[in-house]
Amino acid sequence: MRKSSVDTVSVPHLLRVAAREIVALEQERLPRLTGLVILLPNFHAVDLMGEALSEAAGAPSLLLPRMTTLTEWAGEVALGREVLPDSCRAALLYQALRERKWFADADLWHVSRELLSLFDDMARQGTGLPDSYPEFIALLEQAYRTRAGEPLQFEARLVHELWYAMSLSGDGRVDSITAYHLRLAGLADVAASPLYAVGLSGLTPMEQDFFRRYRERQPVHLYGCDDEVPADDLSRLVQIAWQSPVAVTLFPNSLSDGRPHLNPLPQAGEEANVKGACSDLPGLRERAAEFRQRGPESPLRGRLELLEAHSLEQEAQAVDSQIREWLQAGKSAIAVIAQDRLVARRARALLERGQILIADETGWTFSTVAASAVVMRWLDAMASRFHHLDLLDLLKSPLIFADWEVGARKHAVYGLEQLVRRHSVISGLHHYRGLAQREGAEDVLALLARLEQAQARFGARKRGLAAWLASLLESLEVLGLRQGLAQDLAGEQLLRLLARLQKELTQDQGLFSLSEWRRWLDSQLEAATFRDTGITSPVVFTHLGAARLRRFDGVIVAGGDAAHFPGRGKESAFFNQSVRAQLGLPTFEQDLRQMEQDFTSLLADCGTLLITWQGRKNAEPSLASPWVDRLEVFHQLAYGEELPRRAADLLGKAADILTPLPATARPTLPPELVPVALSASGYNSLMACPYQFYARHALHLNELDEVQQALEKKDYGEHVHAILHHFHQRYPAISGCDRAEMEQALRDISREEFLQALEADYLARAWALRWDVRIPAYLDWQAGREQEGWRWHDGELWRTRELELDGGRSLTLKGRIDRIDTRSDDGEAAYAVLDYKTQSRVGLQKKLETPGEDVQLPVYALLLEESVVEAAFVPVDEDGSTKIVEQEDIYALSKATGQRLRELFNALYRGAALPAQGSAPACAYCEMSGLCRKDYRSDHEGQ
Repeated sequence: MRKSSVDTVSVPHLLRVAAREIVALEQERLPRLTGLVILLPNFHAVDLMGEALSEAAGAPSLLLPRMTTLTEWAGEVALGREVLPDSCRAALLYQALRERKWFADADLWHVSRELLSLFDDMARQGTGLPDSYPEFIALLEQAYRTRAGEPLQFEARLVHELWYAMSLSGDGRVDSITAYHLRLAGLADVAASPLYAVGLSGLTPMEQDFFRRYRERQPVHLYGCDDEVPADDLSRLVQIAWQSPVAVTLFPNSLSDGRPHLNPLPQAGEEANVKGACSDLPGLRERAAEFRQRGPESPLRGRLELLEAHSLEQEAQAVDSQIREWLQAGKSAIAVIAQDRLVARRARALLERGQILIADETGWTFSTVAASAVVMRWLDAMASRFHHLDLLDLLKSPLIFADWEVGARKHAVYGLEQLVRRHSVISGLHHYRGLAQREGAEDVLALLARLEQAQARFGARKRGLAAWLASLLESLEVLGLRQGLAQDLAGEQLLRLLARLQKELTQDQGLFSLSEWRRWLDSQLEAATFRDTGITSPVVFTHLGAARLRRFDGVIVAGGDAAHFPGRGKESAFFNQSVRAQLGLPTFEQDLRQMEQDFTSLLADCGTLLITWQGRKNAEPSLASPWVDRLEVFHQLAYGEELPRRAADLLGKAADILTPLPATARPTLPPELVPVALSASGYNSLMACPYQFYARHALHLNELDEVQQALEKKDYGEHVHAILHHFHQRYPAISGCDRAEMEQALRDISREEFLQALEADYLARAWALRWDVRIPAYLDWQAGREQEGWRWHDGELWRTRELELDGGRSLTLKGRIDRIDTRSDDGEAAYAVLDYKTQSRVGLQKKLETPGEDVQLPVYALLLEESVVEAAFVPVDEDGSTKIVEQEDIYALSKATGQRLRELFNALYRGAALPAQGSAPACAYCEMSGLCRKDYRSDHEGQ
């Protein structure tokens, strides 16, 4: 009786059949089977094979035979010859290609990998090339069915010449494939015990020859090894369905639900989308009727379900929900066959968010893990001369400077970032060091010193791959990265990979530039796989080949569409599929047959199997796998019913609908978050939008300054401020001075101020010239102002003032005043506060139209505390003459501004709300718009 889907699945069928035969053949040895060897496809099947043997023997105790894999067993044989690692073979191929200069701009490492893969396939299949080049050309002409043109001749010459160059290297070392075959031959020569092999599909000719040679000395029994496998009803159903040359025809006018419908032939005038060849439908009906005679109940009932999702997110949610349901039902062995890696990655994120860990056997390429990313960031930083983006990206990794205390490392990195952003330094360790020295940032200097020491391990001179790796590992040690990587699982595996490659390549004599080594390292990280071996979980992400002869209570095939299941296979860079078949090389058709066998075995041995796919991708229909279609067609013919389909959860569809956010309470500030100090810009923020003030100055969510790679208007204004401050420090009054001398002095100061900007950005010259044109007008205005009795008094003056609040609290008002002028009014000093602006006069006048709306000038007057009789903006970037924009009645306005500020802060301490009510101009460039979401709320007009 078949077990229900909630029961634990029994031992796979093939293992039970093999166990019964082994026990029958070795009856005399029972209960001691230690003299036998059983070969299995993977070590996951060892325990299950032991269970099957114990069940077949029926003995209370059984001494089990040795159970291992063929590659593991062969690896124990002493070879007596040195093996040439694949890394060395790739380096030799690269050097051969580089010497021949056959490829001008191609990635020679990629070509080397493709050639290496081709040569390995030839070695596994035991196929070689003709001795002479003309014979090889003739063979390719026959395979391609065309005369040898220039492209074919080039391909033939490339493969033939390099094949023999690698085969006749003459150093006595053998490649890993040849070493494996030699070890198999050694095993066959010393065969001492009966040999059983179970489920070893896809055997190469050399492996088949090993079993023939072994059989000459000892009995050999093969089960499910590329021969006819004893099958149960379910496996037979799948085999008949897939071997039938039938197509599913889809007719647009009758296809309302996207499901396959059987029609023997398309009707006249109907367009049919035919998958496969619809050539033997009557024969298929006959075979289906014959199969139905085995029993009225389908062997697929309760074993296979289909789910068509509307989107990637919905498919991932379906996988997540099914796994949770199975876990709650008590299933302890669940597999996800990750045909679509994007779906699998999203499903894994959903599961881990729910505290369900995953044992991922598919692994990740090292190029995608964080441990490799930080190493590549280090190399990128050096290559870009420590561009600030690359450098900060590197320094923010928790793996670097692992020998420092965490707080000290973060403080140093934060200090460097603030320096870089504040001064807009783009790149160069010497520039960063100069800034840190001026600021006295000792921890930043220590950080930069280690970067310089690590960089010194590299150089421009060509060297061997092993020498480059040694430099890399030394630099990682200097940076404290080696220690950080050693504490990370992926980092530890990465260090082992780099150390192994360095050891393997020690004897390689080739010399490579830094850029060549970088491309090589990229290719190594792309080819190597990281597997998290530290997780044991009932949920396993794996692939079809690794699931062979394993027991799972439930299996999900994620990505069961035609594009992924079985997919199209990887195209070889050399020779198409038909030519590979002619040359005796493996083809995608052979891989496809292997995948069919693996899927049939999986379906027969698991408890329940769910196949999911997306019905539409990129607004286009996405067909289910042809394997699924064939099964469904045969099942309809045999049992008159469709395979069960699960209804897709509507959550994925609903998630794509944008609805207005509900109204939320306007935030209030607890007393401890109310700022105790405020600048003029902060006050302006509070007036422009209370929510903006809340986010910027209470929660401190201000955006960091961007490093300006090109001079912008804001930077231009800062340069002009600095120029005028330095000029007036040197010349507080220009009356009585030579005009030409004053212009030259101001131009000299301007040139010095713009010098660093010009070094970093050639286009800054345009801004410098723009200011140079404005100099005469500014000096005219300054001379006229002095005639009115005003004299420059001070500039860039930092002032604070304490404002008393209710409850004994206080608020510190602070600001930096661009310029203070003074004059004598009736023997008493009067003061003016001026603020340089590079905005237009019209824009500045608009700012001051409503008194108290812009508070910058009133705040500056309040800060100065002395008798301020004038406050004005000075538009220094206007064409023609310079004229100030004055704030009227500044004395009364400054007092009112201070009083209003007291009242506002008293209200904040009492819990006043801070709604998002900014005007359109205030919201247009507000960086907090993504936080307040005012435009997305249904009641934003009242916020």
